[in-house]
Amino acid sequence: MPKLTPPDSVQQTLPKGLGDPPWQSWIFRLFPMFYMTALTIVLPTILTQSFVVSDLGVTQEQKLRQQLRSISIEILARGESIGSGVLLRKQDRIYTVVTNAHVIQSTKAPFQLQTHDGEVYAAALVAPPTNQNRDLSILRFRSERRAYATARLAAANPKVGERIWSAGFPADKNNGVDRAAYDTAKAAWGLEIVSGQVTQILPIAISGGYGIGFDPCIRKGMSGGPVLNRAGELVGINGLHANPLWDVPEVLENGSTVNDLLQEQIKNSSWAIPSKFIGDYIKL
Repeated sequence: MPKLTPPDSVQQTLPKGLGDPPWQSWIFRLFPMFYMTALTIVLPTILTQSFVVSDLGVTQEQKLRQQLRSISIEILARGESIGSGVLLRKQDRIYTVVTNAHVIQSTKAPFQLQTHDGEVYAAALVAPPTNQNRDLSILRFRSERRAYATARLAAANPKVGERIWSAGFPADKNNGVDRAAYDTAKAAWGLEIVSGQVTQILPIAISGGYGIGFDPCIRKGMSGGPVLNRAGELVGINGLHANPLWDVPEVLENGSTVNDLLQEQIKNSSWAIPSKFIGDYIKL
C-alpha cells in the first residue's frame, strides 16, 4: 500500500513568529510582576517620603507664625521703634514683657509697647536685680479691655541642628534677608519672621547670657524678639545678630577669654539668651 502523505498545506512550516504568543500576552504576564513590585517597594517609599515632608505641615507652620505674631511686641520710645520684646507673663490685667537690656539702654524713657492688634500701651520699666549681669530687661503694661497670649518657656535648650523660628522688628525694614536661604514672612505691622537651624549650644554662655547660636538670620532691631522651637515653646530671645559692626563679645560668663575659633563663630552667627536664664531673671 502506498504511503500516505499529508497535504502540502499541513506539511508547510509556520512562518517565523506566527506560532509565538501575541505581544499582548507578555504584557498581561508582566503586569502582575510590576504591580507587586510597586506594592512592595515603590509604594512604601512614596508613603515614607510623604510622611517626612508633612512632618511639619502647613497648618503647624502657620500656627507657629501666628504664635510668634501674638507674643511679639514692638518697643517704642517717643513713638520711634527701638527694638523687640516678648509677652511672657500675665497677672490679672498686668502683662510682663522681656527684652534686651541694650534695647532699653539705647535711649531714654518714656517707653511704649505696641501689640499685634495695633494697640499702643504705656510701659513701666522694672528695675533690674543687682545680682545679675545678663542682657535682659523687663517692661510691664496694663490692658483693661484686651487679653493677649503669652509665651511658654521651654524646659530645655534646643539641640544642634534643630529648626527654630525667630521674630522681631528689623530697624531697616526695606533690607530683607536672603529669601533663598531663609523661610521669611512679614506681617503688615513690620514684624519679620525667619527660620533657621541651631548651630551651637555653649556649656558656658557668652557674656550677657548668650548660649544659643543659630543661622545668621536675624538683623538689627530684632533684638529682644522670641525664638521658638517646633513645639511653639520659647527657647530664647534674640540679642546678637551676625557680623555686628562692633561689640562682639570676647569674654564668657565665667570670666575666661574667648579663643579665636569661638570668636569667629560668634561673629558669624546669631545668638539668643536661653529660656532658663529668662526664667531665672523674672523670678528674681
